[in-house]
Amino acid sequence: MDIILFWILFIASLSKAIPLFPSFPEVIYYGSFLISFIWFIFRGGIRISWKYLFFISAVLFSVWLNDIPALFRVWFRVIAFFSLVFIIGPFFINDYLVRLRRLLFIRSLLILRWVVLLSFLLKFIAPDMVMGKSGFTGLTNHSMLLSPLAGGCMLYGIYRFYLSETKPERYKEMIYTGVSFLVLILAGSRGALAATLAGVAFFYVRLYKYRVGQLAKIVLFFSLLVLSTSSLWWSYTERIREKMDSSENTGSLTSSRDGLWEDRIKEFKAFPIFGVGFASYNLNYIQSEHSINLQSGTVEPGSSWLFLLSSLGLYGFLSFLLPIIYLICMLYKDSGTGLNGGLVGSIMTLFSVHMLVEGFVIASGSYLCFLLWLSLSEGEQILQNSNNKFL
Repeated sequence: MDIILFWILFIASLSKAIPLFPSFPEVIYYGSFLISFIWFIFRGGIRISWKYLFFISAVLFSVWLNDIPALFRVWFRVIAFFSLVFIIGPFFINDYLVRLRRLLFIRSLLILRWVVLLSFLLKFIAPDMVMGKSGFTGLTNHSMLLSPLAGGCMLYGIYRFYLSETKPERYKEMIYTGVSFLVLILAGSRGALAATLAGVAFFYVRLYKYRVGQLAKIVLFFSLLVLSTSSLWWSYTERIREKMDSSENTGSLTSSRDGLWEDRIKEFKAFPIFGVGFASYNLNYIQSEHSINLQSGTVEPGSSWLFLLSSLGLYGFLSFLLPIIYLICMLYKDSGTGLNGGLVGSIMTLFSVHMLVEGFVIASGSYLCFLLWLSLSEGEQILQNSNNKFL
């Protein structure tokens, strides 16, 4: 039964990212996560991670203390979010859940490598299959999803490079990493590019924190490599350059999100403690009308961090931020976590930076939300046990 539930959850999660996978109705999608959680709790009991319970209480307080418009279907969103994060997030723990989460994490990274690689190959073999309204989408739903996934695969390639024991294995990982970088810039997300570079910086600074001279040599090597190969990859930056030109014309590098950010700040100032309500807006403070679908209640907040501030208030924001900062700092400091700690720490760094410009942190229907909370759980387990097997 355990392996059946794993495959159901694995395929269900991928259906949110890859159109080739069958889509699940909402009730079945979230129901599969909730039923799996109940099953594994009955199998292995339950231990509670108390530091994350403040975030759960923030969600409930924000709903209880606000009069949220019906179009946001707030209780459905709360149940959907809890169904997802209870099974993959760090809130509740037992041996069965830990094994399930690790298997989901490993298998997700492995299949995403193939998604990124095939997306790159199809760009030249069958470009119509990988081009969408948002540009180069690859085998995913959207270019803004492909970009951070490619960034994560780039970090995973670097990690596996340092695990490799033979030259052929290292050459293979170098190719994977290079292809991931090209897909990252082809997809054209400036936020994902900056977040990936931050993740790479975390990985190398952590790895060589006691060998500063070696770190300086690596920085110099990569700088020269980027410059010397610019003629090969510069053409792939066309989408990014188009966005930069558009930003220059409007006078702001963040012109596409300025209005969204202003709305989130207004909501936070009006409701600073517990926010305007989980995964919702206060319609009296919204100027960016394109950021909400009044029929379905779906929203585009523009930033995960600002959305936490506006929807859950300072209480919800801090109850998420402080454990994240603690996790990343401990993964950086604790050398006993090895390369595993470096990988998960770099992925969490990527997510932390990317959340400045994308609002997926509590979007239970987003694949990035799934990966974020799954990575958070993996990081917590790595800290609990420094003698992990390689991922």
